[in-house]
Amino acid sequence: MGIMSVRELNANISRALALVEAGDTIDITKNGVVIAEMRPKKLRRELDPIWKADFDALFEDFEKGVPFGQSFSYEERNG
Repeated sequence: MGIMSVRELNANISRALALVEAGDTIDITKNGVVIAEMRPKKLRRELDPIWKADFDALFEDFEKGVPFGQSFSYEERNG
């Protein structure tokens, strides 16, 4: 992961895009504070089919909730 100020990004946009295209993530700062992040689109979690399938399965479990009358021990609830 790299860090660039807005000024550096403005002066080196081609280099920054080449880094992102190669898979790097760049934090953009203004006055030393991170205000944005540049990252490759291919790394977005929502587009990863494995991540999406796992997320959907987890969400379905949350929608189902805990079966009525079932109780869990302290260890089961808190890991």
